[in-house]
Amino acid sequence: MMIEKIIVRDFRSHEFTKVTFAPGINLIIGQNGSGKSSLLDAILVGLYWPMKPKDLKKEDILRVNGKSTEITIFFEKDNVKYQLHRNITKGIAFVKYQEGQGWHYATEASQQSVRRWMEKMIPYDVFVNAIYIRQGEIDAILESDESREKVVRKVLGLDKYENAYNNLLEVRKTIDSKISAIEEYLTAMKNIDEMIEETRKSLSEAIKQINELTPKIPKLRAEAERIEKRLSELDELLEQLNKAKEEKNEIEKDLEGVKTRISSLIKSTNERKEKINELKKKFEKLEKIKPQAERYMELEKFQREYSEIKSRIEKELKGYEGKLSQIEERVKELVQKEEELKELEEKIEEIAERLETLKQHAEQYEDAMRIKKTVEDLRKRLSLSEEKIKALKDEIEEAKRRREEIRERLEKIGEEKGKLRSLSGEKDKAISELMKAKGRCPVCGAELTDEHREELIKSYKIEIKKYMERMKELEKEEKELRAELLGIEKTLKKESTVIATEEILKQIKENEEKLAQFNLRELEKDAKEYEKLSKEKNQLEGKLKSILEELKKKPVLEKTKRNIREKIENAKKELQKYDKKLKELGFENEEDLGAELEKLRPLYEEYLGLLKVKDELEKEEKRLGKEEEELKDLEKQRKRLEEQLSMLKERITELEKKYNKEEHERLRKEYIQAREALTKAETELENLEKRKEELSKNLENLQKERDNVKSKKKELEELRKAKERVQELREKVRRFKNLLKEDALAKVGEYASEIFEELTEEKYSGISVKAKENKVVLGVIYDGKERELSFLSGGERIALGLAFRLALSLYLAGEIPLLIMDEPTPYLDEERRRRLVDIMERYLRKIPQVIIVSHDEELKDAADRVVRVRLENGVSRVEEVEVG
Repeated sequence: MMIEKIIVRDFRSHEFTKVTFAPGINLIIGQNGSGKSSLLDAILVGLYWPMKPKDLKKEDILRVNGKSTEITIFFEKDNVKYQLHRNITKGIAFVKYQEGQGWHYATEASQQSVRRWMEKMIPYDVFVNAIYIRQGEIDAILESDESREKVVRKVLGLDKYENAYNNLLEVRKTIDSKISAIEEYLTAMKNIDEMIEETRKSLSEAIKQINELTPKIPKLRAEAERIEKRLSELDELLEQLNKAKEEKNEIEKDLEGVKTRISSLIKSTNERKEKINELKKKFEKLEKIKPQAERYMELEKFQREYSEIKSRIEKELKGYEGKLSQIEERVKELVQKEEELKELEEKIEEIAERLETLKQHAEQYEDAMRIKKTVEDLRKRLSLSEEKIKALKDEIEEAKRRREEIRERLEKIGEEKGKLRSLSGEKDKAISELMKAKGRCPVCGAELTDEHREELIKSYKIEIKKYMERMKELEKEEKELRAELLGIEKTLKKESTVIATEEILKQIKENEEKLAQFNLRELEKDAKEYEKLSKEKNQLEGKLKSILEELKKKPVLEKTKRNIREKIENAKKELQKYDKKLKELGFENEEDLGAELEKLRPLYEEYLGLLKVKDELEKEEKRLGKEEEELKDLEKQRKRLEEQLSMLKERITELEKKYNKEEHERLRKEYIQAREALTKAETELENLEKRKEELSKNLENLQKERDNVKSKKKELEELRKAKERVQELREKVRRFKNLLKEDALAKVGEYASEIFEELTEEKYSGISVKAKENKVVLGVIYDGKERELSFLSGGERIALGLAFRLALSLYLAGEIPLLIMDEPTPYLDEERRRRLVDIMERYLRKIPQVIIVSHDEELKDAADRVVRVRLENGVSRVEEVEVG
């Protein structure tokens, strides 16, 4: 995979950034906080979102005041060009590939689809472990043997073998669980033959009981049906009798009601005839006064309309005149505004000329304030004063000197301890030979007597005791020196803090030198004037805009004035029409009209009172007709009901002769007893049939279980064999993981040794790498001897960590054509940074494409392409620099 181009919008400090990468070494350079590392994070997020580093949260991605985070990456893999685009804010994503002259979609348009596609292309773990060396990984390599082992395991992909080893354990546990379940099952089924025989006996007994009970049920059913038939006949007779009695009662009630209604209707019709005669007289009076009432209504309607129209028009005329006066005043004001407009335009032009003069000083003041803020921020980051740094450096140098003294003394102690062991061993050997010797003494050659033997052995033991006492003294001194060495190592660990603090002090000094170039007092004065005039100009421009908006209303006001005058004329014409109609009705003025209405009002009120007479007369006549018709119907109904009542009485007498109440009660009891006996027999038979069916199924299932027992025994044997195979495979995975780790570390050690020699100008002749359980132990070869990391200075330790991490990625370079490094030289001194340039030329060029983020200018000498990043007003700006 090679990255060709990345386009970033609203990502962290980047508003809109486009960077092109080339084959070879690409260097992204800039000051701390400029946004250079954000470009690497954009590559990682663009390729693998929503999978992301733990320290990169979604709320940190969108730029402050940004609208939508977008990342587009153009890359090439296996000679195919791809374009991957993500809009993180809106949740949009897609991948396209180039074929011929066109682009085609490679996935569905979703974040998850694109992430799954990229995971197949290059797994996320491979990218972040082998391709992308992030800040802090070199510190993890130097921290401890355990943390170094975690880095190695992650980069080399050993975790997947560890997972396989653990997963095989889970498989073995699953097999053990199945074996245990089958063994429990076989134990439970050991009496299967006895269970089958017992079930067969129970089934035979159930069949026997069914055969005995089956013939009894038809006899019981026949007896119940015989009783039921006669009982139904008596039930029907009783029902008919009760129904006839109920009908008789209903008819008697209906007949009584009809007679009552006939009496009521006769009285009502007589009263209604009298009322109709009175209503006819009132109707004659209504027809007589109708013309005068209609004349009143016509005049009253006109008077109401005339009064309302006159009042409305007089009110409208008054309102129109008021509006007309206001508009004329407003037009006068606008004429004055036109004069004010010319004065504002001249003043704004004067301020603009002065602002142009002050603009450069205001921008310089803003730059100076930004540099001052940088100095203040850097000072906040200072954990040590210059005096403390000097004291620490002296303490560190003294610690290094003392460490060398201790190492030399420990070496001498080791040599002396070796001599003492050798001498002690020789004396032990001599004692052993003396114990075995016969004839002549193996030491002096004289004749060996028992007395001489005892004397020699005693003297040798005294010498051995002296050696042991001296050995204890040396071991005590060695223990004290090693304890002191541990304290010295703690002091030496402060060197990285001192280096980092010195770098901050250097940056403070550089920024203070820049700040000294500015005349802050004059610049601040001009900047304040610039800000004041800018505010004044904005206010005047706002006022100018407001006046222009108001002047636009002048034509509208003139048009409104003409419309109001036209409305006044129309209102006056409408009022004249109503005055004309008043005269046509025969009146000179409103007073004459009012007098006529007062004269007609009594007749009109009487007319209103008689208006309902006609409707009331018609209703009464209709009601009378309905009552007379109803009276005829009721007479017919009374006669019919009397005939029905006579027939029902005869029917009831006949039914009472046929029905026998004592027989009915006796048969009802006999029927209940017969049904209970039948139900009991049928229920018992049904239960026996169910038991027969259940026992048959149980017998069939038990026979199947007997067959299943045989297959389970066979399965148990297979599982036991599978368990053995899984255990063997698990052991092979463990051995293969260890072999892979040892082989990889041997090759990594070769690469790391070459790089470390370059970084230390061949002071050291190599690196030793040893794999232990959960540890990777590093050492260095100095003067032909293997030394621990505590032997190295602070700068040499950092060089070792860098060499080892580069070697891990170089080991995988045969498969991976891309390497990304984020700040690989945070604490290297100037000389080692220069040596790193040579290493980049010699080793990193083996990788087709390398992208490095750094603040070290020295690395430009090894780069094929340089991209410079700087921060302007909180926004990252990118510039591609030509390489000489």
